[in-house]
Formats: sequence, structure tokens, C-alpha cells
Amino acid sequence: MRLVGLTGGIACGKSTVSRALAAQGFTIIDADAIARAVVDRGRWGYRRVVRAFGSGILRSDGEIDREALAALVFADAAARQRLNAASFPAIGLELARQILLAWVQCQPAVIIDMPLLFESGFYLLTRPRVLVACSPATQLSRLMQRDTLERAAAEARMAAQMPLETKRRRADIVLENDGSMLELEAQVEVLVARLRRHAWLQRCLLSPLGLLAGAAAAAALWLRQRWPPDSAF
Repeated sequence: MRLVGLTGGIACGKSTVSRALAAQGFTIIDADAIARAVVDRGRWGYRRVVRAFGSGILRSDGEIDREALAALVFADAAARQRLNAASFPAIGLELARQILLAWVQCQPAVIIDMPLLFESGFYLLTRPRVLVACSPATQLSRLMQRDTLERAAAEARMAAQMPLETKRRRADIVLENDGSMLELEAQVEVLVARLRRHAWLQRCLLSPLGLLAGAAAAAALWLRQRWPPDSAF
């Protein structure tokens, strides 16, 4: 099974591409959704994050105040590292569970939608690595409009991420999203065609049934070589 890494700078359009790939039938594993779920009250990730930051990050109902925590970590690199250290183990376990489930279901390719694909090191397990990018000016404008942020706050959030130019150097495929939706959709169509190429072979060879069939064929070949049809026991 192929793990395809999908990432992008904040407000560059990664989620739009992810939805387009899902509409084409690809299985999407959304790391952002996992990151939100694992810190729900009572879960292991929740306990780790509260232990790392204290009860001051909790709302009156006991849930983590996500907006307050986000503001803290975007403004403080040390706090950001502390959050990553607290949450990544729980995120990794859930990622592994969902990947295993997709493999058992014989999926030929799975899209790992992960904002911190390169920062986390998870990109080493994916190929190809797809980056959705745009110019800094476009990114800033979209972020300010999308999240209703002042310029300084938007710039701080952009600065908190790995520079897009660094991500470009590590990516195998870059989808440029400075133009229209039609232009982005055309690039997605090319990506879909590339991902589907030889997908049937990967499904046959790298699925559980394919591995079982391969093991059976290897066993049959070994038995045939050890005891040829005309040999006597």
C-alpha cells in the first residue's frame, strides 16, 4: 500500500486538494482531525497535554481551550515544542491504527493529510510527497480573510511554520495555488492520474490477500522443488 504525503503552508489550499482527492475515491487520513480528537477530555492525549501545560488551559467544562492553546503555541516556539512532544505519541498511535485498517481493507493508496508532514519526520514514510503552495502575499491575504486575523497575528502564524521554500525542496510534487480553482483542479487531475498508475498492481501485491497469495505460491514452489511430481515418498 502506498502512503502519499499531502501537506501545505497554512491557508495555501491543502484542505481543498484533500477534499478533491476524497471525491476521487481516495482514502484520506486527516492528521488535523486526529490531533483534535486525541485531546478530547478523558483521552490519553488530553492527559498528556494538561500535564504539560497545567489546568490553566482548560475551560470551565474541563475541555481544553483550543483557541487559547493555539494562541500560546503560535507565539512561543518552546510552547509549540512542548505541545508537539505531548500530543505526537497519541497522534502517532491513531495514525498507525488508521493506516493498518486501510491496509487490511486492501486500499492501494492512502493520502496522509498532514500539515506538519516535514516537521514531524513522517514524510520519510510517504512517497510521493505532495505540497500545496502559493506566494507569501497570497498566503497572508487568505489567512487574514479566512481566520479574521490582523496582519501581525497572521504573519506570526506563518512564521511559526517551516518556510515554504524548505518544503518545496523536500516535496516530490508541488501544486501551485495562486490562480483560480479551475487551475488547481487541473493540477489535481494530473496528480490523480499519477497516483492511479499501477495502483492495481500495488493492490494485488501489497494487500493482505496479495501477501497471502504470494506466500502460498512461494510455499507451493518450495514443495515442488523439494518433492518433484515424479518422486516417491
